[in-house]
Amino acid sequence: MESWRNFINEGQDSTPQIITVDFDDTIRMSDGGYPNTEVIDKIKQFKADGAKVYIVSSRKDTSDNKLFIDDFLDTNNISHDGIYLTDMKDKWYNVNELGSNMHFDDDDEEFKAIKHHIEDFPEDKQNIKLMKVNYETGKVKEWKEELDEIIKKTDNEYCLQSKKGKNLGCYSSKAGAEKREKQVRYFKHKDK
Repeated sequence: MESWRNFINEGQDSTPQIITVDFDDTIRMSDGGYPNTEVIDKIKQFKADGAKVYIVSSRKDTSDNKLFIDDFLDTNNISHDGIYLTDMKDKWYNVNELGSNMHFDDDDEEFKAIKHHIEDFPEDKQNIKLMKVNYETGKVKEWKEELDEIIKKTDNEYCLQSKKGKNLGCYSSKAGAEKREKQVRYFKHKDK
């Protein structure tokens, strides 16, 4: 818990830390509908340390969904600063608009969308710590993207390769290979 407290205290200049948290399979576990005590305890600690906590769910934006989420939060004594329903769209827009410093979610696709926006739109660049919740166990750990491409150094070149070993380009510098990697990711996410 000390590392969470350190994260909150990092931003204690004058603005509170902003935490965004998914609902389904993050706060409320869908398999059985029980509360995820690990995430709930973290939310309560964040609130006690002065952070603002917003619930951001991809559920349809209906009054029934908001009421269901609000009732669950009230029943489990989870204080929050607002509920945002994205109507099945990427959570990035709400997470960005709220100025989130840390986002909890169970969905790798949401993390990839957030990472894509952070990398490709530097004007919106934020340092958002992404926290992965295991949808089966409720355990939390920092999210690390499993890349489909890797950069390998061979002799005097840096080569970008797919997971299957296909060469996607070789460059004299690591920066060149990283630029190519960014291009590949851009085109992969472009049509999503």
